[in-house]
Amino acid sequence: MKRSLPATVGLLGFLAPVAGQEQPEAVAERPSMAATRVEQGPNVDGDLSDPVWARSEVGADFVQHEPLDGVPATEQTEVRVVFTGSTLYFGITAFDANPEAIVAREMERDSRIFQDDSIILMLDTFHDRRNAYTFETNLNGARSDTLVTDEGRDLNLQWDGIWHSAAQRTASGWTVEIAIPFSTLRFDPSAPAWGLNVQRHIAHKRETTHWSGLPREISVLGQTGSLLLPIHRVSMAGELTGLDGLSESRHFEVKPFVVGDVSADPRLDTAPGSEGDFGLDFKWGVTRSLTLDLTYNTDFAEVEVDDLETNLTRFSLYFPEKRDFFLENAGIFDFGTPQRFYYRPPLLKAFFSRRVGLNQGRPVPIDWGARLTGRVGGWNLGVLRVATAGIAREAGPLPANAFTVARLKRNVGRRSSVGAVVTEASPDGLAANRVVGVDFDYKPTPRLGFGGFWTSSGLSEEPTGNGAAGGAGDAGEDAYGFSFDYKSRDVTIFLDAQDIEEDYHPAAGFLLRKNVRRLHPMFQWFPRVEKGIVRTWYTHLRADYYETLDEGQLESRRIEIQPIGIRTTGEDRWRFGYVGETENLVEPFEVAPGIVIPPGYYRFDALESAITSNPSRLFSTRTVLTVGDFYDGRQVSARALFFFKLSRHLQTETRWIFNDVELPQGAFHVALYSQGVNYTFNPNLRLNAIVQYDDLSGELGTNIRLHWIYRPGSDLFVVYNENWMAEDLRHRQSTHRQIAVKFTYLIQP
Repeated sequence: MKRSLPATVGLLGFLAPVAGQEQPEAVAERPSMAATRVEQGPNVDGDLSDPVWARSEVGADFVQHEPLDGVPATEQTEVRVVFTGSTLYFGITAFDANPEAIVAREMERDSRIFQDDSIILMLDTFHDRRNAYTFETNLNGARSDTLVTDEGRDLNLQWDGIWHSAAQRTASGWTVEIAIPFSTLRFDPSAPAWGLNVQRHIAHKRETTHWSGLPREISVLGQTGSLLLPIHRVSMAGELTGLDGLSESRHFEVKPFVVGDVSADPRLDTAPGSEGDFGLDFKWGVTRSLTLDLTYNTDFAEVEVDDLETNLTRFSLYFPEKRDFFLENAGIFDFGTPQRFYYRPPLLKAFFSRRVGLNQGRPVPIDWGARLTGRVGGWNLGVLRVATAGIAREAGPLPANAFTVARLKRNVGRRSSVGAVVTEASPDGLAANRVVGVDFDYKPTPRLGFGGFWTSSGLSEEPTGNGAAGGAGDAGEDAYGFSFDYKSRDVTIFLDAQDIEEDYHPAAGFLLRKNVRRLHPMFQWFPRVEKGIVRTWYTHLRADYYETLDEGQLESRRIEIQPIGIRTTGEDRWRFGYVGETENLVEPFEVAPGIVIPPGYYRFDALESAITSNPSRLFSTRTVLTVGDFYDGRQVSARALFFFKLSRHLQTETRWIFNDVELPQGAFHVALYSQGVNYTFNPNLRLNAIVQYDDLSGELGTNIRLHWIYRPGSDLFVVYNENWMAEDLRHRQSTHRQIAVKFTYLIQP
């Protein structure tokens, strides 16, 4: 059933000016402190006895977020800020009555440091109360950083900035110094202040505190997931003043690289082959808030492998982006309904960067790429152009391609925005696929949010390049949707409604299903209990409903009812519930090799239990067990992760995914095993190894990766990969063996 677009477009046009009429809100007075300019910065060694710190203002009076929000912290924290013309410095004193109990198990770059006794800085460098940088460290000097977009609607955890930290244990707690070069940050030099907040987590007391206090109900409208932290609510930060007279020089850097590898197929009676190459990445701060990134002959040899996953559905898996070139300011390109759960695929992304330079998991050479991203006034701007080379495949040659994306978003009021996006994929010799769209995000209060989008795809009339046309011009098909969010102290509600027409195709994006209408509501109730070991009760109701758009027939439905869930005072979590699924198969579905489920209407039910233990302990686990029906048969499904933090240097992660299925058409089981071992010599040198095995396909693979940051921004990677085919682990045959070395060198004139 075709939908008329004028109503949708009219709604977007109406809501844009309405967003400017957000209701005024009562905002609690936020703390403020001034940074002090100094001629010479302190020596970053974790010792705050350097005389420059005595000249700084002191930010104190931290407020609890957990376990008792709104009351003073049980352990005091002091923040000092100084700066030179090139670098911003933070000195933090974390008092602790029991210094020997401080938890410091993480040392690896980009590990989950917030599970330790830790400090997180949040800097809103444009003072737009929406977007920010976070910098996270602990007593071991471990570092992790994140780009926060729209108060956490998008979290870019893969971004790595250049900064330094060092810490020391003292008789009264611990101290840490952090140095952030201004060249790492994009900012507005005319802004009267920056947004600032500081989060301190005291792991051994399970207490979280903030310099600018955050009530317990604070979370991020639009997303659910354990990667979101209270400090990502940028609009409730305090202010950092005094950053006057910063240099207006245009930052630029050049990072050449060389890469070489030796690979072989041991099944073939041939000598190993070797290859070498080089390339170049260039970054130029066109202004303090706009960045141009250029890349030539890009290579991603250093990127970690994706985790193996079991897929017993009819739809695609979704893997996150890990490649550096696509990461900085990646949230600017985000469009449409938010991805509700970071561990589940979205229905639609107009632009999905893994479409560029990858084809069914196989790398595709990138000849060159350019990105212009940043903020100008109240506008967020992103433009990307990447050209990929053609490759040979068993299914036929993949032509060279050029991907173009343009994203523009206007901030309206305190938290709202309207925007537009254009994407194009232009395979050589084929008609170009183009997508255009508009969206809005309206947040009248901190608890309430509305969003919507409309987008249309189509083919160009003429082929690109010099080849024959791949298809005639296309009038286009549409996708559109609406979302609602509400978050109070004890209740979270969201509702997504989306329509994807049958011929809608975003070639530069991700699409889970088409010709569907989706309704996706969720209700959560988590009242504070504080009875015995129970801190919070948890009740969860969620439905995910799909029907065909042309005929209105049910396609699939999933209902989750979790009436019982608890969070303990020891930060352990347990939940139990019911999952009911309905699938309407209109064609046969091969769920496993040789096992085909015939068309029909299927309804199946299951019970699910999950346990998550406190991750700051020496041993922790996350497990989910599901038992029940599966189509017209039975299934037992288990997913378990076990973490051992043996020391700050050595950690292991064991992952086991198991499915045992019995159907009238046959029985099968699938088990995925992976074992990871991480050894961190120091925050700049680490060795990671992972072995993964899929007993259904017989694929066994290992990835060993040495990463040395031998100077800030410059890296050496040594990567070893080997794959085997193995009906069982005793009888295996190597199918591919490779060792690659990549060397990068950062030049900052």
